[in-house]
Amino acid sequence: MSTKRTIAFWELCRQGFPLIADAANDAWSHGKAFRLSSEIKVARSLKVLIEQCNWEVERPAGSR
Repeated sequence: MSTKRTIAFWELCRQGFPLIADAANDAWSHGKAFRLSSEIKVARSLKVLIEQCNWEVERPAGSR
């Protein structure tokens, strides 16, 4: 797991969303983006971090 993914995982857990953290980690582990439900309220910085993790797993293999 990348550093950003680890931070996002633990930050979701810290904010009381361990099941969402597991779902995010599972999606990223399978090379898929994780979309946070609009009903879940988290800090903007965590939303940005999740988007960065999504970008890491979605970008084409040639650009890594």
